[in-house]
Parts: sequence; structure tokens; C-alpha cells
Amino acid sequence: HYNNRTLFILKLIQIINIMRKILFLLLITFSLQTFAQEKTILEKPNVDKRVELLSIVFRLAGKREYSSSQFKFYNEKIDIYFDKFKDHELIQFTKSVMNENGIGYDAVMSMALHLDNNMKLQKNIKDNWRDSRWKKEIVEKFIPLLYRFYKDTKYETFFKDNTDLYAKIVSDFLPVYKQLDLNWYQSFFGKEPTETFRIIIGLGNWDCNYGPSVDYTNEKRNVYAVMGIWRIDSIGMPEFRVNEYFPIILHEFNHPFVNYLTEKNRDAFKQDGELIFSVLKEKMTRQAYGNWQTMLNEALVRAAVIKYMKDHNYEKFQIDNEINKQKSNGFLWIEGLVNELENYDKQRNIYPTLESYMPKLIEKYGVWAKEIQNLENKIPKVVL
Repeated sequence: HYNNRTLFILKLIQIINIMRKILFLLLITFSLQTFAQEKTILEKPNVDKRVELLSIVFRLAGKREYSSSQFKFYNEKIDIYFDKFKDHELIQFTKSVMNENGIGYDAVMSMALHLDNNMKLQKNIKDNWRDSRWKKEIVEKFIPLLYRFYKDTKYETFFKDNTDLYAKIVSDFLPVYKQLDLNWYQSFFGKEPTETFRIIIGLGNWDCNYGPSVDYTNEKRNVYAVMGIWRIDSIGMPEFRVNEYFPIILHEFNHPFVNYLTEKNRDAFKQDGELIFSVLKEKMTRQAYGNWQTMLNEALVRAAVIKYMKDHNYEKFQIDNEINKQKSNGFLWIEGLVNELENYDKQRNIYPTLESYMPKLIEKYGVWAKEIQNLENKIPKVVL
């Protein structure tokens, strides 16, 4: 027979074992929820049929940035399959409006991602979705013609015929995707990401990359990094080198945390932004940055990429190379901008979010605007 003390100890052991099981189950549940949240925030890369269709349309219309011959294996498939549709009414209409209205580059990808899988406009997107290049009357004619082209060409057949190719390309891209620390964005910008992030590999996008987003009426938002192809290996397949592609993904996913800040402070940035742009207009325009606001967005995004590199202990030479690359792209004040981001990060007790630090950046842009001509004059120039 057990005495009372022994019974108490046995009962206590039993309770402890039950508590351990409960704690274990709670930990498992929490881990699964965290895993699910991460997968919801950043989905695995894919090839998107809307992106491929729009790139094909603008390839047939002769738009340069969608007319690469680099990925010959895939480009030849497109040319053979769609050759008999190059005079389709959609292609003729696209040719007639694209150059006059500046419809190219990111405007094409933005349109693609606002479509549903039947190539019609999604019904639950916000009313202000249209890029200014997509005038209302153009959209009203383009969408029905696109749907007709989609049906006339039996596009679904083409897309399904290339399923294995798309799967291989996605598989080859996974090492790049696995590098991304998405938690850094929330930590650094002080803004909890409510968006869903998606990486799309655009086989017809040549060497161009885009960061469009889609806003829904239920306040949900999808943010995309649409990645182009600029390197082909010895057997003619796309090669995704981590050191080349990873900074681009970092770049594109910074845009939703940055662009709204410039827009909110548009009037405050305008004068200095216009002055800087007037000095660097030629260089910026060559990169398809056609106004001061786009230029300022790009500058802050690129500075944030460098800050990410510093926070993740990249080698000094890698950081220096990135800074020098951005200077050569015309962002002559990039070092000062990175320094400001570091100043912000050291004072998070005063500035909990980058948005709260914007008055300081506005003030600094006043200084950089006065210095920009001198900085431009110091750049070595080739005299013929």
C-alpha cells in the first residue's frame, strides 16, 4: 500500500507529464502557424500564364523589351506557335497605341497581374488600379481583344505544352528564393507586412525586372517581383546565379514599403526632386525612370538594399561594389542616403518607423539638391 506522501508524488509526476504533453502540443501548433504565415506572406516562385501571354502579345507587336532572342529554345516555340496570329486585331491595336502612350516595360506587367485567369479584369480590384499609360478608352478596347486573342490562339494549349519547361525553371530558381529574409522588411521599415509576396519568373521579359502590386477592395494586397532572364547556360537554359538575382528580389520587394512614402510626401519632395532630376534626366530616362518621383523611389529602394546587405554581414567589397554600381547608375547621393537609413535605425526609440523619419530625409534632399551639380561634374567623362 502507498502512503499519502507517495500518492502525492505519483500524482504530481502525472500532472507534470500531462503539462509537458500540452506544452509540446502548443509548441507544435505555434510552429505550424508560423510556418503557414511565412508561406502565406511569401509564396514559392512560379511561371504565370498571364505574364507569359502579355509578354507574347508585346513581342508580336514588336516592343523591344519583350523581343529578346536570348532564350532561343523558348523564343522559337513562341514564334512558331504564334506566327499565324501576328496580324491579329489585338496585335494591330497594340502596335497603334503602345508607343504613343508609352505602354511598355512595367505597364505591361501591371496589366497582366490585374487580370484573372480568363484574361479579363479581376472584379475585386480597387478602382484606381490603372497606370496613367493605360487610358480608359485603351483598356476598354484592349481587354476584349485580348480575350479574343486568348481564345483564337488556344493559348491554354501552348501554356500546358510547356508545363515541364516551366517546372524546371522554377526548380532552378529555388536557391535564389530560399535566400530571402522577409522578416527584415518588417523589422527595418517598422511596418508589418499585410501583403502577400509573390515571385514570378517572366520567360519573355528579357533582362527586365518589375515590382508591380495589386490592391483589392477587401484591403488585401499582392506584391510581385517579376524576374527576367539575362543569362543562358551552355545547353541553352536560363541560369539563375544567386549573386545576380538575389539583389533584384531584394530591390523589388522594397518598393511597396517605399513608394507610398514618397507619394505621401510628394509636395515636400517635389522641388528638390525636380532639381536633381533635371541634372540627371538623360541617365535616368535611359533606365526608364521618367520623372523625379520614380527616381526618388528607386534611390530609396537601392539604399535599402545596401542596408539589408550591411545588416546581413555581407563582405565589405560586396557592399562597396553595390554602392559604386548605384553611383554609376546616376544615384550620386546613395552613400548619404544609406547613412541616413543607418541614422534612422540607430534611433528607433525616436523613429519607430521609416515613415516617421521622412522629415529628416526631406531635409537632407534639400542639401543633396544643392550639391547635385557638383557631384555630377566630378564624374569622369569620356571625351571623343
